Amino acid sequence: MCVVIAILEVKNLSKTFRASRLGGKAHRAVENVSFAIPAGQTYGLMGESGCGKSTIGRMIVRLIPATKGQVFFRGADLLAIKQRAFRPYRRRIQMLFQHPSTSLNPRMTVLDSLREPFLLHDLPGRDCMDDRIREHIESFGLQSELLERRTSQVSGGQIQRIVLARIMLLEPEFIVLDEPTSMLDVSVQAQMMFLLQELQERSGVSYLLISHDLDLIRRCSHRIGIMKEGRLVEQNETEALFGAPKQAYTQELIYNFECMKN
Repeated sequence: MCVVIAILEVKNLSKTFRASRLGGKAHRAVENVSFAIPAGQTYGLMGESGCGKSTIGRMIVRLIPATKGQVFFRGADLLAIKQRAFRPYRRRIQMLFQHPSTSLNPRMTVLDSLREPFLLHDLPGRDCMDDRIREHIESFGLQSELLERRTSQVSGGQIQRIVLARIMLLEPEFIVLDEPTSMLDVSVQAQMMFLLQELQERSGVSYLLISHDLDLIRRCSHRIGIMKEGRLVEQNETEALFGAPKQAYTQELIYNFECMKN
């Protein structure tokens, strides 16, 4: 029997946002969510806007603190590691945001943005990093002439590829993909997902794919989790979930999805 080893395991993860000083109630955004992602695979996290799926991604990479729970990466609890000790994990665990332009300084050239991983993480090859960058971006469908432009002068699809190329310079083992195609045209969406799948096959990187697009989740995920109001209501292997959903909420989602296709 083949034993599948998880590269990342989430256990009983919860997040409650405190009431603001101006009034309002505390909001429980995520409640006792648990799932595991094997190395080299994609876990699709599906749900309507506001269900807590992006909050989970941000807790995993420690952009926001969890209220309780654990996130194990290769056996180490990321949430229990002190800030300074967490620095080596920054290179191995990355996040691709829904709005990639927020990851880039609009005043910098594309080349300067791609130099940052070498400088911030002290990557080997700093003495020839520009040559490495020019060679590296070819596999992302980017032309060398883009390097001299400011990031505000390139298209949304190009920006997403630039951000992804910068991430992959770090050779991460795990990436949170937070609605990675929602801001792109339909034709560019397909190109982006093909590129992500190609990178996974080539490098063995694992993904948490967060989306409200059930078609995208089905095409790209090995396993799917369905979120509703902060809870993970169902999860299963992709075809098993679509073939025999157990929860009424999942059944309704799939029924509506099939009706839209037909």
